[in-house]
Formats: sequence, structure tokens, C-alpha cells
Amino acid sequence: MKTTKLALESILPLTCSRAGTCCHGNLVRLNPWELFKLSKEKNLTPREFRDLYTDNGGIQLKFDGKLNKKGQQSCSQYVENFGCSVHQGRPLACRLFPIGRQIQSGEAHYIHEGDEFPCLNGCPEVLELPKLSVGEYLKGQETESYEKAQDEYLDLMQNIADIGFELLLD
Repeated sequence: MKTTKLALESILPLTCSRAGTCCHGNLVRLNPWELFKLSKEKNLTPREFRDLYTDNGGIQLKFDGKLNKKGQQSCSQYVENFGCSVHQGRPLACRLFPIGRQIQSGEAHYIHEGDEFPCLNGCPEVLELPKLSVGEYLKGQETESYEKAQDEYLDLMQNIADIGFELLLD
């Protein structure tokens, strides 16, 4: 699949129509900090949130809600005719959507996959809404602290993997 790198100045149809299209049929992975933030939004302990709303030991949001017209299940946090029930605590993947974030040689790049901008497929009405630069969108989605938490978590996991590999070689 084609990947398109985006500049912070790139102007795209990033104003959300809140139709909920992105809340169906996706895969949203979580790091521990995001699990904690989501649990606070639901007034649950992280363990309670994990047990009720995640799969694979807490690293992935459940998509076990109502089906959309395409037969895709909604996120466990999606409420029909309302939207995200944990919007303030939503994870980085949701804050970034429809763009992605890729780390190469220690540098973050924003991307989208496919020949067409993802929102145009499920929410063509976004073409009638104001366009934003990628930088404006990221600021409005308050991604900075979530990006930092994700980077720290990935560094930690890489360090654990490196230590495990060294132990295996010894």
C-alpha cells in the first residue's frame, strides 16, 4: 500500500464531521499510559477498564459494538448518535486519525496510507468543512503528551528487547 509523507504545513480535509466512520472496523493499540487515561475517563481502575473494554491483556481496544452499514463493529467506547464516550481520554491513534505517525531514525513523520486521503472514503462531507494544516490538526487534537508517552513506551520496550537478546546470547 502506498504511504504518503505529510509536512506540518500540508493542508488537508482534517475537520471531523463526527460521523463515527473511523470508530468502526479499526485496530487501536494502547500503551499503559493510554489505558490509564481511558480508565480515568470512565471512572474505573485501569484493571477494570482493561477487563471490560480491551483485548489481548489490555493492549487493544475492543471493537465489539454495533455494526455499521459495511458490517464493521464499532469501538467499545463508541455511542451511536453521540460519538466517543471517552473523547477527552482517547488514545493517540484516535487523536491522529486519519493520519498516522511513523518513527524513522529517531524522527517522527506524519503519513497517510493509500492513494486517496482516508476520510474521503467514509466521510465525503469533510470536503465541505474547513481544511486544516497537519500542524493545526495535531495541536487541536492535543497529541503532544500522547506522542511523548508513546515514544517513551517504545523506547522502554526496545530496551527490554535488547536486554533479552543480550541475555539470550550469553
